[in-house]
Amino acid sequence: MKQRLFKSFFLSAMAVFLICITVFAALLYVNMNDVTRQTLDVQAQLAAQTVETGGLAALEQLSLEDCRIRWLSPEGEVLYDSAPQLHTAATQQVPLADGSALEVSNVGYTLFQLLLQSFTPLLFVAALAAVLSALLATRAAKALTEPLNRIDFIHPDERDVDEELKPLVRRLAEQNRQILSQMEDLGREHDRQDRLRREFTANVSHELKTPLTSINGFAELIRDGLVRPEDVQRFAGKICDEARRLMDLVGDILRLSRLEERGRDLAMEPLSLREEARLVKEQLTGLALRRGVTVTLAGSEGQIVASKKIVAEILHNLTDNAIQYNRPGGSVTITVSESRDTATVAVQDTGIGIPKEELPRIFERFYRVDKSHSRELGGTGLGLSIVKHGAVCLGAQLRVESDLGVGTTITVQFPRAGKEQSP
Repeated sequence: MKQRLFKSFFLSAMAVFLICITVFAALLYVNMNDVTRQTLDVQAQLAAQTVETGGLAALEQLSLEDCRIRWLSPEGEVLYDSAPQLHTAATQQVPLADGSALEVSNVGYTLFQLLLQSFTPLLFVAALAAVLSALLATRAAKALTEPLNRIDFIHPDERDVDEELKPLVRRLAEQNRQILSQMEDLGREHDRQDRLRREFTANVSHELKTPLTSINGFAELIRDGLVRPEDVQRFAGKICDEARRLMDLVGDILRLSRLEERGRDLAMEPLSLREEARLVKEQLTGLALRRGVTVTLAGSEGQIVASKKIVAEILHNLTDNAIQYNRPGGSVTITVSESRDTATVAVQDTGIGIPKEELPRIFERFYRVDKSHSRELGGTGLGLSIVKHGAVCLGAQLRVESDLGVGTTITVQFPRAGKEQSP
């Protein structure tokens, strides 16, 4: 910084010096021209009077300093030239009564000649100006950088600096506080993510171990001949159920991992929420019949631009949960609505409901409100986590309303522009 300041000050000083020299030369040139014209006018009038009173003889006796006098006939013939060998600069011509003309020219030094003769002094002045500029630039740069170098950028204190630098110190202190706060937030977020990672790993291990243990136990019983022939089919069915549960769990984990990836490209396309909900309703018709639950679809089209796969996963998990956690003879209503900027789908059930204190945690991975009922239904505990991360990927907003013993409504509001937002 000190070198940049020195360079800036030095170049500025030299630029000012050159500008001053140029202005001085211009003013000197103008002044010399004015003086020369006035002098030539006076000398021309004097020479004219001399010729008219004394003729050529008197003109030859006339001596004008730094002047060349020429007398020209009416035809332009040179009648007299006081210094034919000299080159002239400025000229003043005076017509005489007989039609001839008298021409007086300046043979003195021009401004350019004067500057050439003054080259050595000017060079000395330029060198002196450069030295003085360098000294002043060094001193100015030092005067500016030393107070800055004294600032403690880790713990800036206004009492240690000049008045002019106090606003800078205040900004540094504020930035330090912001950086410290952000670092603390990052540290807390890192700790939270680390805790979630450990919990996720432990939960995955537990969830995978449970069906594997069952499969292994049933298979060992059959292998060792400890199962009666008439029970083999029932035990094999349990193995198939646990294997299917294991496959569902692995599938949900993979889907959740894909949703949590950052920087991936989503295949965005125009969609109708009503049409996607209709397809999900058809897919879950068998489950609804087995559970004795009626599924109804209502509302408008709900046109959005989004990832078809993620929207399908969101709707499938919400509808599947609404059916699974319902009561026999209950109902599930899927309602689609839209406004100018958003399209909304709400999945309402008449199921067991969720306690108010449990609502903030229902989107956590492997979290179950009713663990015994969930295991009886074979759920993986990842359905609502998939819904949450899918909504984040699409920039959608989630809202949950539930009354214990009455039912639950989960609403997803999608932006119609289809812009992906960061969580």
